[in-house]
Amino acid sequence: MKRFIKYITIFIVLSSVFSACDEWLEATSNTQLPAEKLFETKSGFYDALTGVYIAMGDENAYGAAYTWKVNDMVALPYVLTTDNEFVTWQTHLYHNIIAQEDIPLFWQQSYNIIANINIILRELDSHRDVVPDDVEYNLIKGELLALRAYVHFDLLRMFGVSEWNETNASKLTVPYMTKYSKDEEIQRSYAETEALLMNDITTAIQCLSADPITGNIPDNFNSVINADGYWNNRTKHMNYYATRALLARVYQWKNDLESAAEEAQAVLTGLFDNKVVEWVDYAAFVTAESDDRRDWTFSTEHIFSLEVTQLQDYISGYLLSITDNIAIRLTSDVVNELLYPSADLASSTDIRGPRMLLKFGTLGYSCFKLYGSTSYPQEYRNRMPMIKISEMYYIIAENHIKQNQNAEALAVLDEVRSKRGVSTTLADDANAEEELMKEYYREFLSEGQMFYYLKHKNLTPKIWTDFSLTTDDLIYPYPQSEIDYGRVQEL
Repeated sequence: MKRFIKYITIFIVLSSVFSACDEWLEATSNTQLPAEKLFETKSGFYDALTGVYIAMGDENAYGAAYTWKVNDMVALPYVLTTDNEFVTWQTHLYHNIIAQEDIPLFWQQSYNIIANINIILRELDSHRDVVPDDVEYNLIKGELLALRAYVHFDLLRMFGVSEWNETNASKLTVPYMTKYSKDEEIQRSYAETEALLMNDITTAIQCLSADPITGNIPDNFNSVINADGYWNNRTKHMNYYATRALLARVYQWKNDLESAAEEAQAVLTGLFDNKVVEWVDYAAFVTAESDDRRDWTFSTEHIFSLEVTQLQDYISGYLLSITDNIAIRLTSDVVNELLYPSADLASSTDIRGPRMLLKFGTLGYSCFKLYGSTSYPQEYRNRMPMIKISEMYYIIAENHIKQNQNAEALAVLDEVRSKRGVSTTLADDANAEEELMKEYYREFLSEGQMFYYLKHKNLTPKIWTDFSLTTDDLIYPYPQSEIDYGRVQEL
């Protein structure tokens, strides 16, 4: 607990610098450290980097807003609640008072995270004597650059256009912050911003080439560099394979599906060859004696995930609520007709179905994925998936579809389905594009990824019913303060 509090405080101190013209605020407790003290030791860099991950798990970022609470509410057909905040996102009323209060919080949290990353990068270069080992220096730098790209990319996808093409190349998009400065960052075109994004990712991949997750480490790594175990649990960090998976996402967004599939396949090969991931144990999941013993997020399949300590507080009263009027419920039509159309939900063998989609009350089904309790195993608890191996399979399948290889795409989808307990294969004449869409629905509930996939696909194929959603609904407006400052949202 003390370690957790320390990280939170460090991030608060760093964040305050963002609005303090590079002057550190006076400490208000003994745990707050000024910059010159924080970065005097290697552990200070560890603390600052860990603080970035914790900040990403904030409710105004990936702990809620960018996953189950906003992105999912916008993109998926949930039953309308009586909670005005959720109705705002469900009905896409981005200019009402609730959205206008919330969107600046999301924007600020993301840019505070980026500002902290840039501060740590600056201090890392000016304190090489503190981190003299090239391998460790590159690990820290690589994670930071990859995280900077990760957060920027999601900002680009949420607040920008769905297609990076010649028509949009010269339009201005969200600021890409490559350094910490008291001066406001200028807006750049999509083409210029894409170049900065790709540079961060490719540089990060180079820096992380000696990531312990790859097995490519020096002989003294565990005895010297990793003597305190900080570089363990690599899937809870933005590691080498997660960075390459991010690159696959970017290629997919650019509709360069061949390159995306190549990266995705390389990621899967490396992960399985190095025994970094394994498919969730289906038998253990099904036969677990209680909900407290099921790996709901399929944590063994995570390429990168966040440990969100307050996750249960965030979802309490919403995802698992027994009160129908405020609970987040998938409509029965969506569950019975879209997700599992060929059989009654209760008899389905797909573990994403009868066990994960629980019916509370009369209005519909709740997704149990983010469930946790004090008795939940530590390795499963408070996990927010950020990138999973299933997504890499789906990117490969999408490339097959683009190449008019329907059978090959269906075979890839069946690989994932078989690991979820589905013993029957898809029919030879099944429409692979529609089946891929269904798989995204089943796989990424509560993770926010459907928002990006639907936007990437421009809502085609549209296989849900009675749900009003347009491409414009998948673009969040800039905060009014940014518009007042002179930012331009070109769409």
